[in-house]
Amino acid sequence: MFRFLITLGIGVYAGIYISQNYEVPRVDDPQKIIEKVKQLSEQYKKKD
Repeated sequence: MFRFLITLGIGVYAGIYISQNYEVPRVDDPQKIIEKVKQLSEQYKKKD
């Protein structure tokens, strides 16, 4: 449990540091990601 909390803390700190010091694009909303996955799966189903 303690190891998990340490790993989580390091991950959160690293993520915050990277997002503040580098130009990282924002991640889409989960709803948009799900729609993109559905569109891609429909595209591949139609090709076969």
